[in-house]
Amino acid sequence: MRLIRFGLPATAALALTLTAILPAASSTPPGAAAPTPTPKIISSAWSGNHGVASATCPAGTGLVGGGFDSRNTRTPAGHNTDSVEENAPSDKKPNTWLVQLTNGKAKSFAMCVPGAPVPTIVASDWVTKGGTAYATCPQGTALIGGGSDSRPFKTYVGAVIDAQQINAPDDKKANTWMAQMMRGSSKAFAMCAK
Repeated sequence: MRLIRFGLPATAALALTLTAILPAASSTPPGAAAPTPTPKIISSAWSGNHGVASATCPAGTGLVGGGFDSRNTRTPAGHNTDSVEENAPSDKKPNTWLVQLTNGKAKSFAMCVPGAPVPTIVASDWVTKGGTAYATCPQGTALIGGGSDSRPFKTYVGAVIDAQQINAPDDKKANTWMAQMMRGSSKAFAMCAK
C-alpha cells in the first residue's frame, strides 16, 4: 500500500489510511456475540420466623434466578433444627423469588436482567414420601432455571430431620426442573422463557 501524506505528519497520515481501509468500529465486532447485561440484584428484608421473604425484579427487567440467606434455628447445644423449605420463583407473583425456612428467618435475592423477558413459572403438584416432583415448561418455551418448595419430615417436637436431595434441571426429561426431599414432600418450579 502506498501512503500519501498530503503534508500531514506520518502518524496522522497513518490514522487516515487505517480509517479508510478498516470498517467503522462498534461496541460489538462483526460476528461476535453481544455482551451479556449485568444482572441487578434485588434483596428483600428479613422475614419473621417461618415467614416468606420476597424479592421482586423492577419493571424492564426479567428474573433469571435467585437465592437466599438464612438464620436457622438451633438447639441450646447448637444443633440445627431448621430447613430451607422454599427457594423458588413465585408462580403467583411474576418476576419474584421466594424463600421460606421451617422455623427461622430468611432473606430473598432476585437476579434481574435488563431487557430479559419475564419468565412463565410452571409448578408441579406436591409429591409426598420422598418422591420426585417434576415441573416441565410448555411447548414453545425453554427452561432457564427453577427452584423448589418442601415440607420436610419433622420429629414430634418439630425439629427437622430431613434434607433436600434434588433441586436441579432434569438430565433425562427436556425442559424439566425436579425436586426431591429425603423423606418429606416436594414441589418443583420451572422458569420458562420464549
